[in-house]
Amino acid sequence: MPSNRNEWIAARAYSLWEQAGKPFGQDEVHWQQAVLERDLLERTHASADGLEILERPKAAQATAAEPRSVLVVEDVALLRYDIVDILDQAGYKTFEAANADEALLLLKTNSVDTLYTDIDMPGSMDGLGLVAKVRSQWPSTRVIVTSGLVRLSHKDVEAGVTFVSKPTAGPELLKLIA
Repeated sequence: MPSNRNEWIAARAYSLWEQAGKPFGQDEVHWQQAVLERDLLERTHASADGLEILERPKAAQATAAEPRSVLVVEDVALLRYDIVDILDQAGYKTFEAANADEALLLLKTNSVDTLYTDIDMPGSMDGLGLVAKVRSQWPSTRVIVTSGLVRLSHKDVEAGVTFVSKPTAGPELLKLIA
């Protein structure tokens, strides 16, 4: 990770802007997302590319009492499968759900460290409704919210909730979970 905070943020904001299709007038949104990501990296002491998670030796993972668990809630099956594959390869215990109703059932019967959820989903509640429920019933569960349709800033999400726009690259997701 470059030591100059502002250079890193500027490079990341530009990258986010490119990934979003270079929209006009969205500089502030991408800058705020980059600042949030940098703050998270500094708090967790993770590397900028997240590769240390992928390169963890399987032996070290086997000696751990139990791998960290992640619940992936995504209604688009191919996206969900890709995310679960990335997390499985990184050594996480993964659960998957196609909507908030399935996710709540899994949360009631399993210990989940991190929730990764889409906002726009079919069912009795959307991803933000699921987040509110998780924050009230399982407050120690870390929450990452994603969307390809909705853009949230750090002002729109409560403390302890991270927003990342879709599509989320594997290394970026691993950085956030680490």
